[in-house]
Amino acid sequence: MYKITYQLRTYLQMQQMGWEEWQECLAIAKDIVLKIRKVYTCICKGKTADLEADVEFQAWLTKTADELERDGKNKKALELRDPKNTADALKKYVAYLKTTLPGVCFQASDFAVSIGEKAYNKNKSGHWREQRYAFLSGLVVIDVDHLPHARELFERLKNQFDFVKEGILLIYISARGEGLKIIFKARPEWSNLICQQYEMASKLGILDYVDDSCKDSSRLSFLTGEDDVLYVDSKELFNQ
Repeated sequence: MYKITYQLRTYLQMQQMGWEEWQECLAIAKDIVLKIRKVYTCICKGKTADLEADVEFQAWLTKTADELERDGKNKKALELRDPKNTADALKKYVAYLKTTLPGVCFQASDFAVSIGEKAYNKNKSGHWREQRYAFLSGLVVIDVDHLPHARELFERLKNQFDFVKEGILLIYISARGEGLKIIFKARPEWSNLICQQYEMASKLGILDYVDDSCKDSSRLSFLTGEDDVLYVDSKELFNQ
C-alpha cells in the first residue's frame, strides 16, 4: 500500500487517503465533472448562449462580480457581467469548478506541519500543501493533455503494455475529458520526478502530450468520477 494525500477543497489541510476516502472522493467528483464537461463543450462549440440562463453559472457570476466590487475592482466586475464576455466568464467558471473537485497528491505521502502564509490559512498550523514540506510517496504522475480521444489511447496502452510489469497503478480520464492521468511507481534509475515522467512517457509513446508541471511534488491531481477510472491496482495502491 502506498501512502498518498488528498484534500476535499484546495484551502483545506492535506489528509491521508485510503480506500474509503478514495470512494467518497469519486462520488463527490462525478456530478462536478459532468458540469465541467457540459460547459467546456459549449465553449468549444461556440454555443455559450445555451448556458447564459444556467442557474449555477449565474449564481457564481453574481457572487464573483460582487467580490470584485468589494475589492475595488469595478472594471473587472463590469467586464465579467458584460454579456459580450460570456465565453471568457464561462472559462473562469470552469476553472472555479475544477477547484471544487477533490484533489490528490499522489507524489506526496505527507506534508510536515507548517504555519500557513496564504489568506485562507495565515498563521494557522497544519499539514498545508507546500512543496518544501512534502515527503515523497514513491509514486509519479504523468499528466497526458490535449487528447480528444483519451479512451482510445488507453485501449492502445492496455493492448501494448503489461501495466503490472510497468509498475502502473492507476489511469483515469482528466476533468475536461481530454486527457489521462497515469500514476506509476518511481524507478531509482530514472532520477527525479520530471525525468521519471519523461522516461515512462517515452516508453509508452506519449512524450509529446506530457504536461511537465507535475515535476512539483505537491502538484494536485483533481479526481473525476468512478466511470472515468479506466484502470486501478487497488490492492497495491489501497491494500484492497
